[in-house]
Amino acid sequence: MTCPPPIAATEPAARIWILACDAECAVREMARTEEISDWLARPGHFIWLDIADPTAADFAMLREEFGFHPLSLEDAANQQQRPKVDEYPTYYYVVTYVLDGPDDALIEVDLFVGENYVVSTHPGRPAALAEARRRWERGGELLREGVGFLVYTITDAIIDTYFPAVDRIEDEIDATQEAIFTRFQPDAVRQLLALKGKLFEIRRVLYPLRETFNTFLRRDRPIFRASSFLYFQDVYDHVLRLLDVVDIQREMLTGTLDAYLSAVSNRLSETVQRLTVLAVCLTIGALVFGAFGMNLPGIPWAQHPQGFAVVVAMTLFLVGVTLSLARWRRWL
Repeated sequence: MTCPPPIAATEPAARIWILACDAECAVREMARTEEISDWLARPGHFIWLDIADPTAADFAMLREEFGFHPLSLEDAANQQQRPKVDEYPTYYYVVTYVLDGPDDALIEVDLFVGENYVVSTHPGRPAALAEARRRWERGGELLREGVGFLVYTITDAIIDTYFPAVDRIEDEIDATQEAIFTRFQPDAVRQLLALKGKLFEIRRVLYPLRETFNTFLRRDRPIFRASSFLYFQDVYDHVLRLLDVVDIQREMLTGTLDAYLSAVSNRLSETVQRLTVLAVCLTIGALVFGAFGMNLPGIPWAQHPQGFAVVVAMTLFLVGVTLSLARWRRWL
């Protein structure tokens, strides 16, 4: 049987929206949460319920409609959870993070994944979830994969937000490296440490996702169809690739920071050498003129008409010898 074409993708602007898919893989937007129970009772029907900035009333509705455990609802309400997947008798509770906005802010997205539903809660309106909605509405025959394909669509859109951020960080690392070795930048350390902090945050939220998709890839839970495992393997590979890139960039940053500190140390050493040579030259002049400037009898050339010129010439000669020696030793 051929699936009807999906509905046109629209930009979700409501705080709560519900996408319902029937057994014929036709997708429509459900108007009221009261329709959820009747819809899920039909074979082959499933939904995606998304809630932005959930309130206490929203969590109460979720507990009533889906029977979620209070602990998972409490975690979703409190936010600031570490990325994880908790297994409950009839659903998974998944904590993920998406990068959103021009400053790549980390936004927690909580997923409740059951056999015929996905519920997502999050602060704000991350662009990745709007993109996931557009992908899912264009899914066509792939909608027959059920909740597995929906979870894949959401998580894949979330993981895709990290690739541009990692690319931008790599460009910043290259630019900072070039600036370090072409011109001195006093704030280079601050820039390098800021980039290192970004990579640390990305790795902190990506690393636990390996366990999440390992859990999804287990075949002892009936929530997902066997055909969905290929999609989860694809997202799992994306996570591993991102982790490899992040680890390489962290090593590059560490090497760049060490090179910068070495360059600063070398510049300091060269400056100290130049100042030492200057101090020696000034000391020579001070000794010579100090000695000949004393008002004592018997000082050579003190009464000679050309005495001052001789003393100056001798001082310049000694300074010249000192500078030549310093240049020969590459101190200048």
